[in-house]
Amino acid sequence: MAHGFKTLVEFLEEFTGEVEGRARTDPPDEVRAKLRAFARGELTEAEREELVHLLKENPQWASLLADEIKALRPNSGSEAGNP
Repeated sequence: MAHGFKTLVEFLEEFTGEVEGRARTDPPDEVRAKLRAFARGELTEAEREELVHLLKENPQWASLLADEIKALRPNSGSEAGNP
């Protein structure tokens, strides 16, 4: 029976990193600045590639990029989808 628990523990340890990597964390100020610059089209190709890599590792930050893009929209006084 002890061998069964050992196998289970080893199996679960394989996924520990993935679960920890998806914890809700705020990005450092430097990354926030890059998200803002990315939204404005101000990053070089190399900087964009680096940021895309960071977003793949931290998908929860994508919503912050979306917020930066939304902030750049002119305020027309109408909701999205309503002319």
